[in-house]
Amino acid sequence: MTIPGGRACVVVFGREPAAGRVKTRLAAGIGGLAAARVYAVTLDHTLAVTLGSGARVVLSLAGPPSGAWAREIDTPIELQTSGDLGDRMADAFRRRFAEGETRVMIVGSDCPWMTAEHLRSSASALDENDVVLGPAVDGGYWLVGQRPPGVDFFTGIPWSSHNTLAQTRRRLAEIKASWIETERLRDIDTRQELLVALEDPSLPEELRHRLRDAAGTR
Repeated sequence: MTIPGGRACVVVFGREPAAGRVKTRLAAGIGGLAAARVYAVTLDHTLAVTLGSGARVVLSLAGPPSGAWAREIDTPIELQTSGDLGDRMADAFRRRFAEGETRVMIVGSDCPWMTAEHLRSSASALDENDVVLGPAVDGGYWLVGQRPPGVDFFTGIPWSSHNTLAQTRRRLAEIKASWIETERLRDIDTRQELLVALEDPSLPEELRHRLRDAAGTR
């Protein structure tokens, strides 16, 4: 299935799923190896969902991957620039706009509730809005999208905070950018959030089975 209205690009922000390098809050509850396995499942699911949306997909990593792991990834891989999360997202948007993309969305790699339809509707929303945001339960967002030339709304935002979304809304209002928000979804950052996912019948049973196996939860 294709994205309505033509081309779109999804940039997946992620990391190589190595113990001690991913999901430290989740690791505090289930251990580093299990947390890395759970993250590998959510990253794999995210890549499948984004590719299934009909968009062009780029995996943007926070650090250099090992050769063996990277060879198993079919999606084009690039490295994020330095700086805080806002700097890295702004750079990812600039790269895509320089390549001629007209609708670009950045998503995290730990939201198993995200669907291809979420991405298609977000891309369509960019036909009439400067920005689209996917609110997260923890006060951040699981998706942010823009159309060129893009607007500067990442400056001064408290990242990884329960105020991230609220401050972003204020910033967008200050610069008079138009934006729309999609469905509020949950990330898996903690053991409790993992347990919510494992018991949620709205998620595919196959995905929940993989998460249970990864976490060692029966």
